Amino acid sequence: MIFRFGTFITAVSVMMVFGLRSDEDPDLKPSIQTIRQVGTNGKGSPEAAEAWMILAQTPIEQLPQLLTGMDGATPLARNWIQTAVDACMERAEKNKKPLPIKALEKFLVDTRHDPQARRFVFDCVCQLDKSARDRFLPKMVNDPSPELRREAISRLLDEAEKLYRTEKKTEALTIYRLAFASAREKDQIDKSNSRLKDLGQTIDLAKHLGFLLDWKLLGPFPNVEQAGVDKCYPPEKALNFKEEYDGKEGKVRWKDYLSKDDNGIIDLNDGLGEHLQAVGYAATDFTTKAACDVEVRIACFTVFKLWVNGELALHRADAYTGMQFDHYRTKIRLREGKNTFLFKVCTDVPPPQLPKLWRFQLRVCDADGVAILSTKRPEN
Repeated sequence: MIFRFGTFITAVSVMMVFGLRSDEDPDLKPSIQTIRQVGTNGKGSPEAAEAWMILAQTPIEQLPQLLTGMDGATPLARNWIQTAVDACMERAEKNKKPLPIKALEKFLVDTRHDPQARRFVFDCVCQLDKSARDRFLPKMVNDPSPELRREAISRLLDEAEKLYRTEKKTEALTIYRLAFASAREKDQIDKSNSRLKDLGQTIDLAKHLGFLLDWKLLGPFPNVEQAGVDKCYPPEKALNFKEEYDGKEGKVRWKDYLSKDDNGIIDLNDGLGEHLQAVGYAATDFTTKAACDVEVRIACFTVFKLWVNGELALHRADAYTGMQFDHYRTKIRLREGKNTFLFKVCTDVPPPQLPKLWRFQLRVCDADGVAILSTKRPEN
């Protein structure tokens, strides 16, 4: 491993300056804290370089304590600590010192630790103990670490598929249900959902994911030279669902739209007709029993803006990047009772070979991707 920084200080000189013998167990906290304070543009780098040299000499028995330094750290600080971990492990391997497996396993099962650090430990433990994967993954189907959860769900799906193909469908059904309930990534959700349908189950995928389906649509308004996204049309000033407005091709009024799509697609081409160089609006209400923090996750093929309760919550100016599930995310605070969502989506003249899509999908969930439903959600 090569580590570069402005002023080079050898490990020996650092140990002399700080009075640390090579056979002593260092107090890692001050050095970890120094690295956690490193900023962008090189701020704090000389001090962090000195601290890194101390951490790189950490005895392998203290590896879990060093990894704990990644908890809540910035990506930059996490990378500094990770390279110190790498240095410790390289030195231990060179000196033929074993990793503290029991302590690492204890670190792994503590879900309060940094997900990246836990994933690193999981890989280390599995490399040294071939039984570790089977011991730990069954307990990780609801793990807060996305990577560990994904691997645990993948194992479940493989197990269920083997049962399905050997006609053990009752057992397969139980496991597919668990995978569907626990999965957070779309490909695993779709795979388990597909098999559940094959097994005769009725699944409301849109409800499971928390897509908002019931909207009022308005448009089209002009989007000349892509200026429409920043032009303030009447719905941005006040929402009046009984009002009539001057649109791109004549008078326009709000129209009811209820999506029947499993993936919650709101298709303005379907609701308002196909238009190019146009602006459309979609509005809906979301009702909660109490104020709460949520994530709003969006997929949209073109430029859009989102307002929640009259406040701009998200604006994306990039277009034609695809309709990836949960592509855009923002955290918002919903108030008790009714909350109003206003979504503005633009369409232009798409590049050749690209479809004329004027659509979006929007869902409300918690930080783990679990759906949060409006108390007045209509049935799909």
